[in-house]
Amino acid sequence: MFYDEKGSVEKKFSCFSSPPSLNSESACKNQFLPYGEFTIAAFNPTGETVVLGNWDYFSTYTYKQHVRSWKEIGPTKLKNLYAITSLAWKSDGTHLAVGSLFGSLDLFDACIKRYQYKGKFEFTYSSLSQVVVKRLETGAHIVLKSVYGCEIIKINIFQDRYVVANTVDHSSSTETLLLGDLTTYRLSEISWSNGGSEKFVFDNPACCIISHAGELTLVEYGCNEILGTVRTDHISGHLLSVRICEGPSPSGADSLNWPRSKMIAHLLDAQTINIKDLVNGGSVTVSQDSKIDWLELNARASFLLFRDRRRQLHLYDIKTQTRTTLLNYCTYVQWVPDSDVVVAQNRGNLCVWYNIHTPDQVSVHQIKGDVEDIERADGRTEVIVDEQLSTASYLLDEALIEFGTAIDDCAYGRAADILETLVLSSEAEGMWKILEEKAFSGGNLVIAERCAAALGNVGRVRYLHKLNKIIIDDKMGSEHFLVRTRCALLRRERKSAETILLVQNKINEAIQMHQELHNFARSLLIAEEKSHEATKTMRQEYFQYLLDSNQVHTAARMKENEGDLLHAVELYLRGGLPGCAASLIKRHSIKSPTSILERVADLLISGGLHEQAGEFYERMDQLQRAMDAYLEGASFRRAVELARKHFPARVVDLQRLWGDYLFEHNQVEMAINHYIEASMSMKAIESALAARQWAKAAQLLENIACDAAQPFLLRMARHSEDINDMSEAERFYVAAGAPEKAVQMYTHANLWDKAHTIASSYMESGEVSLLYISQAQKMETEGKLADAEKLYLTVGEPDLAINMYKKQHKYGAMVQLVEAHRPELLKETHQYLAQHLESEGNLRDAEHHYCEASEWLSAVNMYRTNDMWEDAMRVAKHQDGINAAKRVAYAWALSLGGDAGAKLLTKQGLIEPAIDYAIESGAFDHAFELARSACPGKLLDVHLKHALYLEDEERYKEAELEFIEANKPREAIDMYIHQQAWAEALEVANRYDPTASRDVYVSHARAEADAGRHQHAEELFALAGKPELALSMYREAGMWPEALSLAQRQLPHCVAELSLACSQAKARRGIGGSKEDFLSAGHHWEQKQQWSRAIEAYLNARPDIIEDPKSLEEIWDCAVDVARRHLAPEECRELVINVTNKLRSINRHESAAELLRELNDLQGAVECAMDGRCWKKARELAMGSNILESEVDSAYQSALRSAADTDSLLELGHRTAALDLLVEQREWSRLWQMIDREQLQSSVGAKYAGLQAAQITAENGDFSLAIRTLRNYGAPPHEQNLEMYRKLVVGVLALDHSRTQVDQHDTLLSDLRQLLYSLAASGNSSHRDLLAHHSKSGFEQLLMTTHYYNLYLICLQHGLKDIALKICITLIRYSGIIPIDKAFYLAGTAARDQGLDNLAFLLLNRYIDLTEAIEEGTIDSIDNTDFADATNVPFPFELPEQQYLAEEDDREEIRDWVLTICMDKSVDQQLPTKEMALGTMYAGLYATDLPTCVVTGCPVQKWELLQVNNSLANKVTSF
Repeated sequence: MFYDEKGSVEKKFSCFSSPPSLNSESACKNQFLPYGEFTIAAFNPTGETVVLGNWDYFSTYTYKQHVRSWKEIGPTKLKNLYAITSLAWKSDGTHLAVGSLFGSLDLFDACIKRYQYKGKFEFTYSSLSQVVVKRLETGAHIVLKSVYGCEIIKINIFQDRYVVANTVDHSSSTETLLLGDLTTYRLSEISWSNGGSEKFVFDNPACCIISHAGELTLVEYGCNEILGTVRTDHISGHLLSVRICEGPSPSGADSLNWPRSKMIAHLLDAQTINIKDLVNGGSVTVSQDSKIDWLELNARASFLLFRDRRRQLHLYDIKTQTRTTLLNYCTYVQWVPDSDVVVAQNRGNLCVWYNIHTPDQVSVHQIKGDVEDIERADGRTEVIVDEQLSTASYLLDEALIEFGTAIDDCAYGRAADILETLVLSSEAEGMWKILEEKAFSGGNLVIAERCAAALGNVGRVRYLHKLNKIIIDDKMGSEHFLVRTRCALLRRERKSAETILLVQNKINEAIQMHQELHNFARSLLIAEEKSHEATKTMRQEYFQYLLDSNQVHTAARMKENEGDLLHAVELYLRGGLPGCAASLIKRHSIKSPTSILERVADLLISGGLHEQAGEFYERMDQLQRAMDAYLEGASFRRAVELARKHFPARVVDLQRLWGDYLFEHNQVEMAINHYIEASMSMKAIESALAARQWAKAAQLLENIACDAAQPFLLRMARHSEDINDMSEAERFYVAAGAPEKAVQMYTHANLWDKAHTIASSYMESGEVSLLYISQAQKMETEGKLADAEKLYLTVGEPDLAINMYKKQHKYGAMVQLVEAHRPELLKETHQYLAQHLESEGNLRDAEHHYCEASEWLSAVNMYRTNDMWEDAMRVAKHQDGINAAKRVAYAWALSLGGDAGAKLLTKQGLIEPAIDYAIESGAFDHAFELARSACPGKLLDVHLKHALYLEDEERYKEAELEFIEANKPREAIDMYIHQQAWAEALEVANRYDPTASRDVYVSHARAEADAGRHQHAEELFALAGKPELALSMYREAGMWPEALSLAQRQLPHCVAELSLACSQAKARRGIGGSKEDFLSAGHHWEQKQQWSRAIEAYLNARPDIIEDPKSLEEIWDCAVDVARRHLAPEECRELVINVTNKLRSINRHESAAELLRELNDLQGAVECAMDGRCWKKARELAMGSNILESEVDSAYQSALRSAADTDSLLELGHRTAALDLLVEQREWSRLWQMIDREQLQSSVGAKYAGLQAAQITAENGDFSLAIRTLRNYGAPPHEQNLEMYRKLVVGVLALDHSRTQVDQHDTLLSDLRQLLYSLAASGNSSHRDLLAHHSKSGFEQLLMTTHYYNLYLICLQHGLKDIALKICITLIRYSGIIPIDKAFYLAGTAARDQGLDNLAFLLLNRYIDLTEAIEEGTIDSIDNTDFADATNVPFPFELPEQQYLAEEDDREEIRDWVLTICMDKSVDQQLPTKEMALGTMYAGLYATDLPTCVVTGCPVQKWELLQVNNSLANKVTSF
């Protein structure tokens, strides 16, 4: 029962356990019926076929889509199979496995059909909608399956890589297209109904481009949807670029969220590029003013390169939509593979852009050829250049290429590592700057710091270093507001930094930021805006700061804003700024007190500010003083305004003075209007001419009398003449009464018509004509024909000019004039001149004019008349080509006639052209006559041409005779062969060329073979004596039995080769080439006792022919067997070794090893088994040999170690090796899991805990992890691991614990102290308290230092500052374990906090010396005088590598305090003596025999002793 998806019965088939009646409609239609129950069922992978198992048979049912119903294919009976218990399909549906109850297993080929495609691929249909495409060469395959269940009707493979299949659903008429890549095994299926007229483009490995009806469809392999469509007619690979997901995601970025580019660039028309985003559908258009012949996107589709027909190379930034011209005359351009580097050629220059973001930075190399290609492999990039005689390669800088790729990938760390290897050149410096900018903008401040350091920007490095330290110490993210504020300040974006702080309501920080930047005005403004409580104080401080810093102007403006105007004026005057004071008074209309106004005016005068002083005088009604001030300061504008109001009579005079002032100061253009206002026209015109204001001058001249204007008019005319403005010059000359100068001007310029016009205006027309004609005749007499011609033409007398040239025999000029002025007479003129020249005997010139008149035949006849046949032929050839020349030659020969004509043509070298002309015209009789008379060598050629002519006319018999006459019987034979006239061809061959008979038979045989009459063809080949051709015919036709029969009869030596070829051919067709074929071939030669050939036949079996390794092994075993029986021992040994190598190549190492053992080569057999990792076989072969067994075990253990197979090592009992392997791989978590699982001894755990701790301390890693590991898994003895414990203690004590969380005491220092205490106690048999005794041994020193420092932190936590100070002084004696600068700093600051200035000064002064010594790297500069008697203060000592206080500001603060105390005479700046120090804070600085306190480490006097847990303490200070 078959059901559909709704649960309804779709089809029912009935089978019975006994034969049904004949009229039963539900009976099975097969010849036999099942009599058992169905035992199992299995669907094929596509679900279209189901197989049901029964007793001795199985039934098959398949779904027919075209009828949409299930059909029974019929049962398959398997005799004695019994009950079928299992069924299984191969994943591709091509095979079915059937298993029975009693263990039999049968494999059935279940494919519908199978065939080969072009001998390279095999198509296997497992169902109508699923096909397995297999590459025969490699065996790789891909399964084509329609996800819509459509039938695959057509498959094509392009470029041996891309598969295209058409499918159809007959029930719904749905058509789809299957597209696949055989290399990447990605398939796509899309709906498609265009029916075979499309064109596929496979230029891009990521997608297929389908062109149909002017539209491109893009399909990405692996996606069942159309990626996008565009319309274009330009589908060339140079004019289309597609980029799909080619750009890698940056290192560290989320590859899933990193945007993948899917872009296409194509031409809308020849000059317009469209760039389309296939993801969101957006597009950009780029237009060019010339045709585009090449374009390509980079791998990330962020840039487009394109070149136009003018060879200009352009770069288009898709993100910013900007275009840059990179290169002119570009002959080659290409992106370097897998990068954004551009390589282009400009003539002899190779241009490389390593950073395309800065197109102005280009590297240029000189080359001597043309660039052919760019190769990038094995870490090298080379440009291949064809230098004509050789090929050269130019190596590109791989580091620069990788740098650009790293920048685009945002892998700034990798980019910095690349630049570290480069020398700091200008180009490298530019790349460092780019990297710094990118890293800083991307928030990678560590890389930005490295870049600033590389560029030597010390200030920036320090700033970034502090910022990075703050981020690390305070555990801030890059988005923390303080980090963003400091970054904004580094970018000089004060406003942004302020905004960030104000958004976070950090008003105090914003005010402090501006104050640190000395931007007090802004800080005050913020305080006012935010109503800060300290606003008034800040305003007063700011005002005082302005006065102290002599910023009087700003202070005055501040007072002005507050409304204290008089105070502001006083401040301006105090600061020497009377101009600002005057502006303030003017703005606020201050009129009293007058003393201030007087003072301001006087200061303005003394400061040279006369105009502003005049304004003040006007404000005080001192008008005369104001006028004097204006005039003294040359402020004529204000003076004129004042005069118009109060002194009108002085206005004109002031305008004159103003104009004179401007003229004297070369401001002549501005002086013009003032002279006009002063009614001084002459000076105005003079100024206009001086300023070259010619139009202005001309305008002014219109109002001036002629007499007065004449000098200026002549100047204007000369100017116009100089600038070739002759019409304007003419006007001025005429206005000035000098028209003769205008005529002279035009005459000099050879403008005779213009001169004639001017002259005509002042002379009678007749007089003008006579004047010009007489002047022309005079010039004619003087030989100035060109000038005379111009005069004649000026007065309209071209005929006089023509006649002049005729008389002078200047026929060329005469013709030009006729053509220009009498074109209707041009042809007649040429004919007249030709006839005239012919009559004079000047035939050459006559020829020229005949040809110009298009009468070249007249020229030919002229030469023929004068018996100048050579010239006649030359003219004919030049005018009408070679055929015309041949006709003249032919006429010449005819004119002579007979042998004379032939001899003449021979003498002239024209006999052969004449014969050719006769042949071409079909006059073969005349051709034979000329050939027999003058060119017998041409006679055979004439016969041949005649024969070909007759053949074309299908006059074959006559053609045969002519071929024979031409001594070309072979051509006659070929003619008959072409016509398949075999009898005639054979007759000619037998009569004239017997050797050609074989060729006739061969041609006849091939024709018979083409017609399918192979038997007759074989007989003809036999007549030709070419049985091998018959054999080739049968092989090509695939008629192998006939070929074998022929070979056995006539070519016995080819039988073996033919048999092998037959087998191989069968193998290629999938019907032969099996194991049996090779075995039969070998047995054939064994029967003939040709043992070498038999062995060769067996060894011809190869893996590419027979895929089953077991079958190959059996065939090669036959070869070994023959060699053992019939070859010499040495030859047999060589063959066996050869076979073992073959067995190794197919991974049959066990069999190969067995053969070597039979050769008694146990060593080789064992090595062979180990090579194939057949360890069981290797142990079997090595059994009995201790050396071999050891080698096998060692190799097996090494293999396990190489494979990191720790579980197998454990199974073999190699626990130590397994654990050591995990140590090498640093897989500590797995190591501890294995130790816990195996329940190993505690000493083992302690050993590996010590190794992990040693690794952590060596790398300055996580010390807390090291301590936790030692506590959890045990600590190794300190005697052997003292250095590890020392590094651990030194590393922990070097940390800045003031910046750690309070609750970390127990987890770090307390744990470390307890760990060391436990180790020391475990090594001491007594149970006394170890802290009561101070040993000089290294480990106890570590324990005591850790103990005291832990107590110091606890005291700080509980506010016990006195005890903490004593502990700090004690820690100084342990310098070297704790950094010495840290010890002095902690002790000094603790003393300072307790008010002990003397002790603090001594300790912090030594701290300052230490910081300087650390910077210098030596203690030579330290003076130990102050601590010479302090025996607990070590000297000399080892300097730490880095400062405890990393911030320079912190160290500077300590230095300032020390300097301050140094100046304080009340502080005693020296240590007390040892006796005086006893019982004080200074006691810990001196060594003594007294016991020391377990809490403070200071000496304890007897009356202060207190016993606590077997330890000594000071009962006064400690508790």
